[in-house]
Amino acid sequence: MTHRGRRILAALVLSGLVLALAWGLWTIRPVLAPFLLAVVLAYLLAPLVNRLVGLGLPRPWAILAVYAALAAAGVLVVVKLVPSALTEVRRLTEAIPLYSARAREMADGLQRWARDAGLPPELRESLDRSITNIEVRSVAALHRLVDIQTLEAAAGFLFSLALAPFLAFYLLKDLDYFRERFVRSLPRRWRQDIIQLLRELDRVISGFVRGQILLGLSVGALAAAASSLLGLRFAVLLGIWAGLMEFIPYVGPVLGAVPAVLSGLAQSPWRGLQIALVFLIIQQLENAVLSPKIMGESVGLHPIGVLLVVLAGGYLAGPWGLILAVPAAALVRVLWSFVVARLTEVHPLPVLPAPAARPEEEKGPAG
Repeated sequence: MTHRGRRILAALVLSGLVLALAWGLWTIRPVLAPFLLAVVLAYLLAPLVNRLVGLGLPRPWAILAVYAALAAAGVLVVVKLVPSALTEVRRLTEAIPLYSARAREMADGLQRWARDAGLPPELRESLDRSITNIEVRSVAALHRLVDIQTLEAAAGFLFSLALAPFLAFYLLKDLDYFRERFVRSLPRRWRQDIIQLLRELDRVISGFVRGQILLGLSVGALAAAASSLLGLRFAVLLGIWAGLMEFIPYVGPVLGAVPAVLSGLAQSPWRGLQIALVFLIIQQLENAVLSPKIMGESVGLHPIGVLLVVLAGGYLAGPWGLILAVPAAALVRVLWSFVVARLTEVHPLPVLPAPAARPEEEKGPAG
């Protein structure tokens, strides 16, 4: 086989392995939540672990030291934040009948306005149907907040959250070993390309995970502070919701603002308008300052491409698809560039320069 034929065969084999891996992950997606959370946790803690390893601490002890610091911070969060959140959840449960009644009152008021405005009968009937539909959906959404399916989903998430640190420990400890074994199993002429490919994949994942977490925390804190200053009830819950929605590009900020705006409208139309304006300012701040500064060019996707993959991910895999669509597309982009470069005999990825001082800070979960 010619040299070019071997390169084409290698690219095709790699593509087949990636497709097989994607199919396998799709098949077992219901049980992937703790593993995904473990990957996120590992990438968040990797810089601290690698710094301690660089100072001479054995990797297992470095991981345990970081875990101890994380546990101490977690205790502070539990003491300060969880009681407020639980109190707000209880109050929200008690307030659901009131908000349901407010939604019906607003719908009735809009329908009366439509009748008094002298609109054409066809338009008035269409508007009545739309208002009734919105009312029914809003009331149903309020009741779904505390139904048994929501509680089961919350319990499943808490289980995944409890399991993730144990999985992340082994990722931080042994992933480098498995990566080295994998590279050693390859033919020698492929190793340098594969090492560079793994580094590029690691850069994309780490940039997205750390950037998105920091972005969610920033927006969530701003939303909670703004909601509290404007006198909204459930400010902590509204901030948590807004921060979580930041994981969904483009659509997420809008979804994050909806509960706060509805809560403001329940007080008065003017308060609802104020909340909408504040969240618009937060979104503009995110787009102009936070997102470019925090995320940078880590995923390397055009905004139109991001929107397309988010919509496709939501259609194919629901909420998880919305969250994972962008990093998955970024990984596919890197792999596609690698395969095309192999077929055209161009160096697949730029040769990475030797790291500067403190190389341990820039490595992935396993160093």
